[in-house]
Amino acid sequence: MNLRDFASSLRRGRGPSENDLGFGSELTSGQSRLINPDGSYNILRKGASSFRPYQALVEMSWPRFFAVIISFYILVNAVFAGLFMLIGLEHLNGAQTDGTWAGDFAAAFFFSVQTFTTVGYGAVSPAGTAANILAAAGALVGLMGFALATGLFFSRFAKPKANIRFSEKATIRPYKDTGYQSFQFQIVNERNNKVINLSAKVTMSWVEKGPEGHKARRFAFLPLERDEVFLFPLNWVIVHIIDEESPLWGKDKETLQEMEPEFLALLQGFDETFAQDVHANSSYLSRDVVWGQQFERMYWPEEGYTVLDLSRLDELKGLGEA
Repeated sequence: MNLRDFASSLRRGRGPSENDLGFGSELTSGQSRLINPDGSYNILRKGASSFRPYQALVEMSWPRFFAVIISFYILVNAVFAGLFMLIGLEHLNGAQTDGTWAGDFAAAFFFSVQTFTTVGYGAVSPAGTAANILAAAGALVGLMGFALATGLFFSRFAKPKANIRFSEKATIRPYKDTGYQSFQFQIVNERNNKVINLSAKVTMSWVEKGPEGHKARRFAFLPLERDEVFLFPLNWVIVHIIDEESPLWGKDKETLQEMEPEFLALLQGFDETFAQDVHANSSYLSRDVVWGQQFERMYWPEEGYTVLDLSRLDELKGLGEA
């Protein structure tokens, strides 16, 4: 079931307790999020877990990935350097040392680097069975290491990811001239690629106290003024109209804060670059919601083009301001 089908099933009458998106109703702490602004789950896993190095290397951040690759490179060559020192540097023809431990280690380390990378300048060569076996093993580890690193680089670059930015703030403001209020936030595609059939779903979560004082987290799907755009070339202001059926109906700023709400935004679209569906998530707490303000216009015509200013995504102004 895709996002649009799921949203349709919610509209057909599921109650607040059935719209929990998998978080359940027992998470009642208003100090923490269910979903972080970057779309990740705000969950700290503890206890038994399986270690999957390939998945971890593909999903970790780029700085951490490079740190792991460089650390592996240095560690492996340091191990081989120690083994060459163990059998004796006299088995490395042409190795130049100053007679100190540091000098011997440096000579062995850089010979290991040349073997590991298959550079082989020719100034130093192994002599004897043990040295040749170590050199062959170092070359094999190097070839396998570069093959794995190449595969990881490709997987990381080829992994589809939606670079859709959410505004830092959401706003509650009058909806046109209807007399209703509305909950609004906006999104924009940071990349200059085509994302088509983009659909949005917004769920509101809040803490509700029962008759016996027991707290439970409730969820309700928020119908949107427009829940899908076929093309996404500009920004999109996502609007929920606060009518009589909305859980926000009749709420002011103080009442909303007491509810400890979180607005969960889920997006799904088709990325033509990767020819795959992409997803983006974010959330807003009550402290992220401003009242009585509107978003600045992000685009305007100029010299035959439409200019889209991404820097205006988070800019707000008072109602009626030019």
